[in-house]
Amino acid sequence: MTKVLVLGARFGGLTSAYTLKRLVGNKAEIKVINNSRFTYFRPAFPHVAVGVKDVDEITIDLTKALPEKGIIFQQGEVEKIDAKSGLVYYKKPDGNKVEEDYDYLIIAIGAHLATELIKGWEMYGYSVCEAEYALKLREKLANFQGGIIAIGSGPFYQGKSPRPKVPEHYVPVADAACEGPVFELSLMLHGYFKKKGMLNKVKMVIFSPGEYLSDLSPMSRKIVREMYKQLGIELIDNFRIKEIREKEIIDENGKKIESDLTILIPPYTGNPALKNSTPDLIDDAGFVPTDTNMVSLKYENIYAVGDANSITIPKLGYLAVKTGTIAAQHLANRLGVQTKIDQYYPTIVCVADNPFEGFGVAVKDDTWYKGSISIADPSPLNHLKKELFTKYFMWTKGDMALEKYLASW
Repeated sequence: MTKVLVLGARFGGLTSAYTLKRLVGNKAEIKVINNSRFTYFRPAFPHVAVGVKDVDEITIDLTKALPEKGIIFQQGEVEKIDAKSGLVYYKKPDGNKVEEDYDYLIIAIGAHLATELIKGWEMYGYSVCEAEYALKLREKLANFQGGIIAIGSGPFYQGKSPRPKVPEHYVPVADAACEGPVFELSLMLHGYFKKKGMLNKVKMVIFSPGEYLSDLSPMSRKIVREMYKQLGIELIDNFRIKEIREKEIIDENGKKIESDLTILIPPYTGNPALKNSTPDLIDDAGFVPTDTNMVSLKYENIYAVGDANSITIPKLGYLAVKTGTIAAQHLANRLGVQTKIDQYYPTIVCVADNPFEGFGVAVKDDTWYKGSISIADPSPLNHLKKELFTKYFMWTKGDMALEKYLASW
C-alpha cells in the first residue's frame, strides 16, 4: 500500500491528512507525525491571553482524533528529511531516534518562531503564538497596573532563491510574517482594559518591522491608522526589534520605544528541521519552494503546505488550508482517484475579533497580489462568525471540509 507521511498537525497538515483520507480511502496509509499529541485552534490564543477562553476549550487530542478517521498518529520531533533517500528522521517522546521511509511526503511543520534572535526575550518577552505564551501573557495582564504596552512583530526572514514556480506577484516581499494577531490584540486589549475601567491608565504603541499591515490595500491601511488615532494608539513603522528590556525595546538601529509590557509576534525563520534537510529541498531561508500544486521543485514525491511553503505570504491560516487542500487533491489524482484540483490564488482572509465590545473586523484583500478586492468590515456579525468557526473547528477535530462556506473567517 502507498505510504504517505504528513509532518505537522496544524491547519495545513490536518487539512492535507483529512482531505486525502476522504478522497483515497484505503488506497493509501496516511500517517501524521507531530511534535505534540495535542493541536490547537490557534486563532483563539489571543482569546486565551485575555481570559475569555481556556486552553482546554481549543485543544484537540490527536491520539484520538486521527485514528477515529483512519489516520495513524505518531508523536515525534522531526529532525531532518533525507529527500534523496526518502527518509524522515525524528525523535520519539522517550528519546529514541527513528528513521522512517515514505512513498509521498507532505511537509507541514511550519516556520520557526526565532525568539533566540531577540535579546531579553526570556526575561521580558510575551506573545500569543503558542499556548504556553498565551497563558503567560494572561497572568501578566491580570496583574498589570497600567503603563505602556508595546505590541508588534519581529522581522520575517524570507527566502529569495530558488523562487517557487508560481506567478511572481503571488509571492510579495514581506517585512513581517503576519501582523493580523497584532491588530486583533490591539482591539482586544482596548476592550479588555475598558471593561476593567483602566483605559486611562494604559497607552498602547504598535510597532512594525516595515509598513504596518502592508499586505492590505492603502485604503484599508488608512482606515486602520485613523482608527488607531481615534483610540489614542500610537503606530511606529520600520522598527525592527532587536532587544527587550524591562522598560523599553530597541531596534536594529538603536531606536527605542518605552514599554512596560512588550507583546511580540517573534521573528519568523525557516524550520530548523528543514534547514538540516537535503539542501536542494529548501530555499536560502529554509522554506520549501513548490509549484502551484504544492509539489517540491526538486522532488516530485514531496509536497509542502502552510508556513513551511515559500509561497505562503503572509504566514496565514487561510493559506495553509488552501495549500493543504490542493496538495491532497493533487496527490489523490496520482493515486488513481480522479479529483478536481483547486487553483491556487492567494488572498488575505481573516477576522480580528474583539469579544469585549462584541464586534470583529473581517478582512478579505487580494490587492497585494495585484487583485482588486479590498474589504475591511467591522460588524457584530463577524464576532459571531469567529465564535461559530471556532466551534466548527473543534467539532470536526480540525477537519476543514466546509472551508469554502466559511471563507469569511
